[in-house]
Amino acid sequence: MTAYTNEQELLTALRRSDSAAFRNVYITHFNMVKYFIVKNNGTEEDAHDIFQEAMVVLFEQLAAGKFELTSSLKTWLYAVCRNKWMKQLEKQKRNVRMNDFEHADDVLLQEEISDESEKLQQLRKSLSRLGVGCRKLLLLFYYFKKTMEEIAVDLNYTNADNAKSQKYKCLQKLKTVYSSTPE
Repeated sequence: MTAYTNEQELLTALRRSDSAAFRNVYITHFNMVKYFIVKNNGTEEDAHDIFQEAMVVLFEQLAAGKFELTSSLKTWLYAVCRNKWMKQLEKQKRNVRMNDFEHADDVLLQEEISDESEKLQQLRKSLSRLGVGCRKLLLLFYYFKKTMEEIAVDLNYTNADNAKSQKYKCLQKLKTVYSSTPE
């Protein structure tokens, strides 16, 4: 890991899109965000999502020349992640259907259990082993036929491209879990 003597040096490297600088920010500050989110009814997966969204905001502001650091980078990241997480929690409170979504996939899949083939049963088992966030995303896309824009709004992603990226990651996880699930 590249050592940066001060935050200005780190910000200069970030402005150049230096991947080592972004890695440094992640290694240095992610655990703080994870601790906050897990202590506030979240999961490690939620923490990764929120931190990634904050990093996208940082990258976009740096690229647009709009980033002005008035505190430490640690404080800025914490504030952005905290605000994003609190908005997500507030949205979940308002959206009862989404609060109950954790169990919706079980209910929906049990309705069709009588006609499932062995492959579908294996897929159902694999899906149940994924995190709640991935199950929500995949069900919204494949079962409810929602667009990436709608999913971004429903799951509080920054934009449709972020939702699409998360969908790809979730599909990769599902493929891994599916191939390791005994038939």
